[in-house]
Amino acid sequence: MKNNIFKLATLVLFTFVVAVNASLAQAPKRIDFAKEGSNSLVWEQKVEANSSKSFVFKATKGQVLTLSFIDDTKKGMMELGKESIEPNADPYQATISVTKDYTFMVKNNSPKKTSFRIAISLEDPKAKKK
Repeated sequence: MKNNIFKLATLVLFTFVVAVNASLAQAPKRIDFAKEGSNSLVWEQKVEANSSKSFVFKATKGQVLTLSFIDDTKKGMMELGKESIEPNADPYQATISVTKDYTFMVKNNSPKKTSFRIAISLEDPKAKKK
């Protein structure tokens, strides 16, 4: 009987720890181009020391994605899936092959909180340019 109570208590504790960790994990911040009223956004993002932030956006097949970031510390990184986007370099550009949500992450590898400047745009090649 005591053994069963111990097993139950252990299971409850384990479930609680897993639930707390899951709730503390940050969900990616959604970038909504329609809500922002633009297909091109630039912003500054603060990231805590030795941590990362993720962003998600919806892209449609055929759109051209341009993504870049400026990192004055030179200790940051950005990833879009398996692609590594170099800081302070020419923007990463790709044509979207599948309509879906895409996630990118910026990571601060320095021991201090820092800011990155992020630029993203989604261009529809079919749209008429003025």
